[in-house]
Amino acid sequence: MTTTFRLVCRYTPLLFIMAVSYPAWAGQGKELFAKHCASCHTIGNGDSGGPDLKGVTTRQPAAWLERVISEPDRLTAEKDPAQVELVKKYGFEMPNLGISRDDARQIIAYLGGDAAPAATAADAGTQPAAPPKEEVVATPELVARGKALFEGSAGFSKGGAPCAACHAFNVSGIRGGNLAVDLTHLYDGMGEQGMQGVLKALSFPIMKKAYSDKPLTDDEVKALIAFAKDGAARQPSASGVGTGTAGALTFVCIIIGLTLYKRRIG
Repeated sequence: MTTTFRLVCRYTPLLFIMAVSYPAWAGQGKELFAKHCASCHTIGNGDSGGPDLKGVTTRQPAAWLERVISEPDRLTAEKDPAQVELVKKYGFEMPNLGISRDDARQIIAYLGGDAAPAATAADAGTQPAAPPKEEVVATPELVARGKALFEGSAGFSKGGAPCAACHAFNVSGIRGGNLAVDLTHLYDGMGEQGMQGVLKALSFPIMKKAYSDKPLTDDEVKALIAFAKDGAARQPSASGVGTGTAGALTFVCIIIGLTLYKRRIG
């Protein structure tokens, strides 16, 4: 019996078991993805709080994906180039959600199949169109309610702590806490869909503990998004800041010049 034949006989059962178990892993990965990842990530629907993960298994090695899912904080501490770029792009580090390596591999198996087979052209006509997402309109009333919830002058219905207990939001002059990240640019970084996912899931470790039995209602999420959206619209653009600074410097130079001129002719 040749060596090749012996190897085939030895490993064929293992390969068969792997082939049979892969769909089960992917199925469990789907549940894990919905529980831990779907609040910030989509698969084929564009960036949200984090990057769109469609095709991610073809762009990144499985070993790296396993680490970024199970220990993103360690990747950041090691200054991993890909992780540093993600933090820079989205404005914050993905939290360590305590996902085990085995669960991470199941999520990767699910992502490896791009979550679901693509619809064929023949199927397209029979599939109902997805309803368009309703955009939050930042009316003055909704913005005011969001601000009140953020700073704590109005309480959350389930008794959760106000955002300003830990976070600052400088656009509206709120003196918030400094225990957690400044949320001034949250809407710019995450957009409406990302914010909605984060506020509904509250997956960040400290928030998960604080709001585990105090979830926000849909109306409260909507009000906070309106508040953040209004704040983003009020922020001066970089060009506006530059123009204002240049104007101020010009004005100061004119005053100094006039003062020196008066002293000279005086």
